[in-house]
Amino acid sequence: MGGGCMGGGCMGGGCNPMAQQQMMMMQQQMMMPQMMTGCSGDMKQMQEMMNQMMGCGGSEKKSSKAEKAAKTKKQKDNANVVFVGGLRKTTEEDRITAHFAKFGQVEQVDIKRLPDGTSRGFA
Repeated sequence: MGGGCMGGGCMGGGCNPMAQQQMMMMQQQMMMPQMMTGCSGDMKQMQEMMNQMMGCGGSEKKSSKAEKAAKTKKQKDNANVVFVGGLRKTTEEDRITAHFAKFGQVEQVDIKRLPDGTSRGFA
């Protein structure tokens, strides 16, 4: 038992692939009797249940294209986002816009503020 997986070390993703595979096989073996007696023979339902347990999501092929498109769009949206920290509390949006205009068009500046309106020091 030198791998460290049996004590719960796999949950954080720190295990080697062989140990993860062994854990998955053990889970399958433990769940098989329950699945055989608890299901009415619907193989597709059993497969979906196994995929959910393993985190595979095999029946979600239809929505995966939409999810990929949404992730790609989000990545594109964030492609030109710049974090600016260490700002003085008195720095305003127009000053940041003027500074970064040297490098290209600035579409938006969003200084993060407290509920009372004072700057949190980053944008």
